[in-house]
Amino acid sequence: MNREIGHEKPTARKPRADQLRNRERLLDAAREVFREEGGSLEAVARTAGLGIGTLYRHFPSREALFQAVYAREVETLERRAAEDGLEDWMRGALQLMATKKGMVAALAPVFEPESTFFSDQSQRLRGAISALHDRAVADGRLRADVTSEDLLRVLLGLNYGPGADPARSEVLLDVFLEGLRAK
Repeated sequence: MNREIGHEKPTARKPRADQLRNRERLLDAAREVFREEGGSLEAVARTAGLGIGTLYRHFPSREALFQAVYAREVETLERRAAEDGLEDWMRGALQLMATKKGMVAALAPVFEPESTFFSDQSQRLRGAISALHDRAVADGRLRADVTSEDLLRVLLGLNYGPGADPARSEVLLDVFLEGLRAK
């Protein structure tokens, strides 16, 4: 658009409400589908009640969808860290890791140790768990000799360690959480 003082740069359009709803439906469906060893993009679209073309308009590749799902889950955990207690947050983190476990093969290229995506998401999770840890210790609800890294190690072990069993993870997390309480 020409103006007397020069040219105005075009502004990016805000997504329409239906586009935002479709994106959210796709992310919700992907989270559900990806809990099962990766799942297909067709299954994501079908679960969301949308066409595969709609999925590709929002997420041009499988990796883009996986990254969006994972980043959204991390964002949710960050927000919950400010609202929830440690126990509820740990249960939510366990579920996030179960979702991620199904995406591991597809995320391998972006989860390289030098990957910016991986380091950003990891830093966000570490910040959330550290804040929860500090608050729980200060409130006397958590033993002071347990570190935030210990909490993270337990979550990783329950999901990815030798013999990890998703059917038993929550039970084992409950046992661990019971032992964390300050005496």
